[in-house]
Amino acid sequence: MLSQHLENRRQSQSADQPDGSSGQQSHGVLFSSSVSAFTPRDLLILAFYHKRIILIVALLSIIAGLTAATYARTRYAAESLVMMMIDRAHAGISDVAGTLPSILSIDGLKSVDSEIRILESRRVIEDTLSALDPVTLFPEIARPRLFGLLPADSPQDQLEKAIDKFKRRLQVEQQSSSNIVRLSFSHEDPDLAADTVNALADAYLKRRRAIFDVPRSPFLASELARHSDQLKSIEGQIQALKSEYDIVDLGQESLLAANQVDSIVQRRRQTQERQAALQAEVTAAKKRLAALPERVFDFREQSNQTQNDDDRNVLLRLELERDRMASQFLPDYPPLQELERKIRTVRQSMKGGDKPVYNTTREVRNPSIPFLNNHLLTLEIEQDAVARQLDELNRQHTVAVEKVGRLRKAESELRDLERTRGVMEDIYRDYAQRTEAARAEEEAAKVRFSNVRVVQPAVAPATGTSMAPSFIIAGLVGGILLGGAAGVLATWLRQVYILPHEIERDLGVPAIASFSDTDGELVSPGAQQELIHLAAQLRDHGLDDQPMALIQFVTANDGDGDAIVARGLALEFAKGRGLRTLVIDLCGDGTGQLTAINAGADDKTDGEAAGEADSGAVERLPTIEPQGTGDLEALPSAVPLLWVSRQATGSALGSLRTPIAQSRQMLERLNQRFDIILILSPPIGNSHLARRLSPMVDANILVARAEHTRAPVAARMRDSILASGGDIVGLVLTGRHFHIPQVIYRWL
Repeated sequence: MLSQHLENRRQSQSADQPDGSSGQQSHGVLFSSSVSAFTPRDLLILAFYHKRIILIVALLSIIAGLTAATYARTRYAAESLVMMMIDRAHAGISDVAGTLPSILSIDGLKSVDSEIRILESRRVIEDTLSALDPVTLFPEIARPRLFGLLPADSPQDQLEKAIDKFKRRLQVEQQSSSNIVRLSFSHEDPDLAADTVNALADAYLKRRRAIFDVPRSPFLASELARHSDQLKSIEGQIQALKSEYDIVDLGQESLLAANQVDSIVQRRRQTQERQAALQAEVTAAKKRLAALPERVFDFREQSNQTQNDDDRNVLLRLELERDRMASQFLPDYPPLQELERKIRTVRQSMKGGDKPVYNTTREVRNPSIPFLNNHLLTLEIEQDAVARQLDELNRQHTVAVEKVGRLRKAESELRDLERTRGVMEDIYRDYAQRTEAARAEEEAAKVRFSNVRVVQPAVAPATGTSMAPSFIIAGLVGGILLGGAAGVLATWLRQVYILPHEIERDLGVPAIASFSDTDGELVSPGAQQELIHLAAQLRDHGLDDQPMALIQFVTANDGDGDAIVARGLALEFAKGRGLRTLVIDLCGDGTGQLTAINAGADDKTDGEAAGEADSGAVERLPTIEPQGTGDLEALPSAVPLLWVSRQATGSALGSLRTPIAQSRQMLERLNQRFDIILILSPPIGNSHLARRLSPMVDANILVARAEHTRAPVAARMRDSILASGGDIVGLVLTGRHFHIPQVIYRWL
């Protein structure tokens, strides 16, 4: 059989393939095709396919650069010059007479470097920011973070950011071979830049005086700080004690706690009295209940009536029967006389006086017992509730007594702390007065001569520098790089096919034909040439000199173009090659296929085609059971030698209940009658029919739609056909788009 020849062909191909070849081609792919590497044209096609993403990313980068350039502010650098005068003490040379000039030595240069380090110190920068307000100098540090989603930084974090920004914008340089130091600070506001440099110089001078001046009141200041810390500690202890004992007003809370204890004691006494009363009531109820009799007399009855006494009923029935027979027979009729005797016997029995007399006496349960039981149950329930209430009152009394004890303890501790706080406040007040007096005396005694002079104060600069050109260049370069990266990422994430060789590379199945999205019913010259090429491949690659006759079109989704390709191929086989061709439509009733073929026929007019279709020329094709309901019917189309099935889905071939052997025999009979048979199966994901017929046909053609069929779906379609034992001749790509403009494409 033909399937055995195909299997032998696959085994021979598998034996001829070298190591590392595609395993798919050795297990059911009839044609092999070498996959070429990407060419510059393919890269250009991918770039035009993803041009929207590439342009969007590139434009975003360019827009970001332009936006940054728009918001880039011109910075103005204000400068100031400070002169460090080095005296004999720094140089290490003694001047006894005091007539030698000042000199600059290596030690003097080191002293200038030390002064620069003081200028750049954190303390000097903090003092400068305190004088200018960090938010005024850098407004961005007070704005909400993350586009307003997060609140602004805390004041401490704002200060840290301001110090970092200040250090980046500050430049302190020593002029070569001199004792002049240049201070420079850049800012968007020239006036603020000049004010910042002047404030920095003032802060530096103050810091320098604080470093070199000898304090005269260190002991008083330290003692004042120590007592201040002790006062704060005592205050914290008082607040912690109040929080621990939950105290607001100690006197008021003590009074409330005592009143609560007294109230609980009174309620507990009342509850105990009620408990004693309930105990007495329960005892009395139990005594009365035990003294009551269990049953009491209800009524008495005397009667001579006997149960089941049916004499009168029997007498009535006998008399009725006698009257009926007397109306129909003579008096000497034997059955009538028998009835008379029975009547006399019953009457004698009723006259008898030997019936017994019955006496009935009834006693009932004493009704007082349920009442006393209910009352006793109510008393016991109330007694249990009172006991629970008493337990709760005892617990509340314990808690209240504990609270009173805790308040007494807290009162003792609080009095000690308040006494200590009073003493510490007096000591702190005394030290504060003495410290201020000492500081006033030290300020009056200061006569130190400064050896640092500001020779040039900072003024507002007239010109500045801007980063806008740099941002624009960075946006352009970033747009090119990010656009290319976006195109590569989109290509890597894409799961649909746009080029035939992508199918060959991913699926290992050769792309034997491709049709563009503008071909329609494949009547254009280019589509016709592609159909001729496809038909030649199918007819020229036969097995053992037997061309392929049974071909199935397999698709994964509806609307992938398999019906259009099948119709175009059928027209090529029938008109171009003169082969008896049958199109079996297992996706519908065949009417749509016949109408499309008749509409596309160019050798007959519409009237002739309609007349032939309506003439009733229906050819019934034989099956294994021609007398059954599974026969396959075919209608001749307007094209000679071309038939289209009608209602094939209701035939034995389109039914999954038909045995495989019967379907195979049916296809063999159809193969004997037609030269080429094209089968349109339902999508493989919707029906098992395509997998069922795949090993029965000579070859299976996969159909995928460009930019529509996903790669995992196509792979599952291929694996399903191969797993079912079918042979794949190749894949036809439909709906292909040409993204490169024709002006550029002609040069590729």
